[in-house]
Amino acid sequence: MTVDEIICRQFVEVATDYLEGAVCDEDLELVEEHLAMCDWCREYLHQIEATSAAVAEGASSAPPDATLQALVGAFRDRTRGDAPR
Repeated sequence: MTVDEIICRQFVEVATDYLEGAVCDEDLELVEEHLAMCDWCREYLHQIEATSAAVAEGASSAPPDATLQALVGAFRDRTRGDAPR
């Protein structure tokens, strides 16, 4: 990055790389300094981790049958025009 510190917008651009361990050592220090000072970016990082975990969990299991049937029914109603808009 060749800067003395990063701002939130820059952090957002490298957050995924940070989680994957793909940030170079020079930038890693700047990212970690920023995270130490910025509650917003720490929360953003936590949200990315939680979302990634939920997606991974969801990918390994199907929804309960009742949920699937309710979604299919709602979709059918919507496509027939029976559902409220």
